[in-house]
This record gives sequence, C-alpha cells and structure tokens, in this order.
Amino acid sequence: MESLTVSNSTLAHWVGPPRRRRAHRATILASGSAVPPLVVGNEFFVQELGLNTSCQWIEERTGIRERRHAAPEVQASDIAADAARCAIERAGLTPQDIELIIVATSTPDYIMPSTACLVQQKLGARQAIAFDIVNACSGFAYALDCAARYLATEVEHAVVIGVDLGSRLVNFADRGTCIFFGDGAGAVVLGAKGQGRILATALFSSGDAESLSVPIGGAMSMDGRAIWTFATRVLPQTVRHLCADAGVTVDQIKLLVPHQANVNIIATSAAELGIPLERVAINIERYGNTLAASLPLALDEALQAGRAGPGDLVALVGFGAGLAWGGVLLEL
Repeated sequence: MESLTVSNSTLAHWVGPPRRRRAHRATILASGSAVPPLVVGNEFFVQELGLNTSCQWIEERTGIRERRHAAPEVQASDIAADAARCAIERAGLTPQDIELIIVATSTPDYIMPSTACLVQQKLGARQAIAFDIVNACSGFAYALDCAARYLATEVEHAVVIGVDLGSRLVNFADRGTCIFFGDGAGAVVLGAKGQGRILATALFSSGDAESLSVPIGGAMSMDGRAIWTFATRVLPQTVRHLCADAGVTVDQIKLLVPHQANVNIIATSAAELGIPLERVAINIERYGNTLAASLPLALDEALQAGRAGPGDLVALVGFGAGLAWGGVLLEL
C-alpha cells in the first residue's frame, strides 16, 4: 500500500487538519465485559500445534501470554449479550430502558440478521433500534460516535458493544496470525443525561484490503510489517487530532485506551506522545487481540479498577483492517 511507504507529510494529509466539533452530551453510565472460560496459553501453539515458535518469542514480540477461545457452540451474540447485561445491571437499568443497541463485530452469527438484533432478542429489549457496524478493530470507536449522535436527538439510553471471535478468523498453521487473536466482548451503557461528554471523535479510512483481510470462507492474511508502520503512525496522530479538536493537551488525558494489537505498538506510541504507561490501559497479555472487543474490554477493566472517574479525560483509539482507524475523547 502506497500510504505505508511515503512520508509523514502524506500521513498528515491522510488524517487531515484538526477541526472542532460540538461536544455531545453522552455519559458512560456503566461498562461490562464477558470472555469465554477457556484460557489458551502460548504453550498451546508450541506444544500442541508444533509451530516454529516459542513461548518467549510470542511474549516478547506481542506481549501476549494467553487469550480466550470460545467453545464451538458459542456465538458472538452470546458473549455480547452477557457483556451488555453486565453493563445494564451496573447502570441500574433494565433491558426495557434501552432504546438503541449497536454491535461492532467482524464475526457475526449470521450474514443476516444482524448480531445486534440477536442480542436484542436475548436481552428482551424489544423497543430498541438494533444494528451492526462492521469495521474490524476500529469498529467500537465508530459505534460510539454513531451512538452519541442518536443520544443528541432521539434516544436516552444506548448500549454499544464490541464483540469478536477472532480465533475463528485465523489459520492455526499460520504463526503470523493465529498467536495474536482471542475472543471476547465489552459493552458500555450511554445516557443522554449526566455530566459526561464526548468531546471529540476522529474517524478515518484509507481503502486497503492487502495489508489485513479475511475473505469470506477463508482465513486471515496480514502483513505484519505494514500494520506495524500504519499503527505506530496513526495511533499518536489520532490522539493529537482528538486533543486539537477538543482544545485540550495530551498531558490532560487521564487514561489512554488503545486497541490491544501488540504491546510494542502501544509502548512505542505512548512514548511518542509522552504518556507514561501507568496512564495507558493494557490487558493484551491476558486476552490477546480481540478486534472490536479490544477497546471496551480494556476500558471496562480500567474503569472497574478505578483508573479514571468523573471529570477525567479518556481517549480511545482503534485501528485495523480497512485500513480504518478512529478515536473518541471522553470526559467521564
């Protein structure tokens, strides 16, 4: 892809000039997550699959020690519904209070109906609008942006879910992909009332199916070097763009929640931004890359640990196939 081999000035053209947007009143009332019980350590790939790798190599190159794999009978809508129930209960609401369900996923139960409609059925939220967003690892950021626009005009409570069964997208003979991906779901309940705001969103895409793709009925193909170059550029660029849009500085961000693609991508990008790792949500060592579930899983874990609270600024940035990337700057 041309964009990955040209100068930073071309990347700046990709991202575009900072532009201010009106902040949306959207409060995260609660978050939740769900992961399958089966823990798959790095030794699975070495001892059981016999791949030409080692536990040490996987951990050093990716930061991953283990990930979760769903049982064959489990579908994306199952763990998505579990994550949503958790968030709804923590918010003190019932499924009947939810007017909008957006599911970000690349591993739907069916081509149709949407996974969101299946989650709606499992929750019993019959009055909700329900639909999917398919944009790989950036999908949750896109879904948050979409939900905020509904909250500004039409609905009071929304559930936004990121869910993927990444283990079903890979060829387990391909060391370059199968070691990365795990399964999981994360969700947030957004409310139109409250003190929280979405201060800025920044969504981008640059059509490229060569660097990272999964054909229908096939397995994932990934150019690891191209994705590294892409990710380490757009992650810090997107954070700076969000801050410029919102009129804040990077050092005002209390918590950075990046897509959990590779711990070295995260560390390199955080260092460029001058954000210490203690202000970065990282859980890739236990869950691997969960695609669209990556951001809400890490966010939920950080919020449950009290790493950010009311009034704090939280930046979420996702990036992946498309190539598509995007971020959301929240004031909790």
